[in-house]
Amino acid sequence: MKKMLWGGAFEKAPKDAVLEYMSKENAELDSYLIKYDILGSLAHVKMLGEQKILAKNEAEEISKSLKQVLYDYENGKFKLDIKLEDVHMNVESAVSAITPFGKKMHTARSRNDQVNLDMRLLMRDALLDVAELIIKLQKAFAGLAKKDFAMPAYTHTRVAQPITVSFWCESYVQSLERDIERIFDAYKRVNKSPLGACAISGTSWNINRKYTAELLGFESVLENEMDAIGSRGEMEAEVLFIFAELMAKLSRFAEEIIWFSEKGMVVLDDAYSTGSSIMPNKKNPDVLELVKGRCGRVYGNLVHVLTVQKGLMGGHNADTQETKFAVMSASDIVKQSLGIMGELVPGLEFDEEEMKEELKKGYANATELADLLAMNGIPFREAHEKVGKMVAQLAKQGRHIEDMNAEEINAMLGVELSSESVSNAIAFKKERLSRKVSVDEKWEKMIKEKQEKIVDAFNKLL
Repeated sequence: MKKMLWGGAFEKAPKDAVLEYMSKENAELDSYLIKYDILGSLAHVKMLGEQKILAKNEAEEISKSLKQVLYDYENGKFKLDIKLEDVHMNVESAVSAITPFGKKMHTARSRNDQVNLDMRLLMRDALLDVAELIIKLQKAFAGLAKKDFAMPAYTHTRVAQPITVSFWCESYVQSLERDIERIFDAYKRVNKSPLGACAISGTSWNINRKYTAELLGFESVLENEMDAIGSRGEMEAEVLFIFAELMAKLSRFAEEIIWFSEKGMVVLDDAYSTGSSIMPNKKNPDVLELVKGRCGRVYGNLVHVLTVQKGLMGGHNADTQETKFAVMSASDIVKQSLGIMGELVPGLEFDEEEMKEELKKGYANATELADLLAMNGIPFREAHEKVGKMVAQLAKQGRHIEDMNAEEINAMLGVELSSESVSNAIAFKKERLSRKVSVDEKWEKMIKEKQEKIVDAFNKLL
């Protein structure tokens, strides 16, 4: 029988069909983790050497071999073999083929804490990458905000009140700010090392968990070893929630742009549109539609991970293998979607005249007029009714509020308002809604600090 690295107590090897079911997809996904697994192993081996668990020459030989495997991977020469089940066994096998000391590198460690470590390293990078892309999108909105004029806001997909382009852009910048806050809040919990928790209860070897955490740029360790192993899936779910909420935001934005473009208020750059195979007149917002569609995939990944968690006992369970795909897939979708949106937004062309026409047709200044009546002593409910009746009458006549002068409006409403106050009320552009949109610089500084800490830690290992 083929001897598995863990097969000492077994008389039979797993059937090929079993290995394929368990390991084929897993090994393919583990290609995302190769770099992280090697770095984690370098830290572990260095600690074993410092603790005199490995002789100095043994630790040095294993480290040298790990770096060779990393070099081979970066140059396309190291591929995962599903017969070795996962990234951990593949790396260990490759190292052992270089040096006989490779068989000692798994001392005081389990694949359980290894995979938890690898996923935390991956999620840590993914969170920072996504934060960078959010800031790029925020800056795109800030740039777009400089094209400032009146535009309609909608409730229930109907024209509501006038706003400005800068006000609309600011709403997205501030909304995305909360996503960055969530990322940094989750980062604190992701950035803790499980290494040394081993299978579930730690080890009797005299290891130094805080040292390996420091070597890998973690802030601290997960103190209770059983919790460290059992936390797998929890952090994945939290990261996936952040990604799902972010994709919901991108999906809503995509729907708005599709809506605006259909009404002729926004023109998409050709580079972010597609045509029809049969209809020469079509210019389709396929990219935006795909963002909406892929939002559902990220939702599904979150539900998948939550479902995996609900049926687990304490410690490691193979069910959690399913959480890898969910995070990796969602991370790719979110980064691609944010990248596309960050490039698409600066190319949006707003049609000021079409937006003004939409505002007129929707009687968007009716609320300001009702408020003006209330400010002049008419109870708001009465003011609301008066203006509502006026709008209904104008609609039957095919007229709009701005087609009328103050004298006509006073006559229809049965009031005596000054011309200036009426003009100010029915004007679409409101100065209070013109905003200078900026992006908080502190986040870029925080991202850079965290990335530099990680790079510095890894460079010392290499």
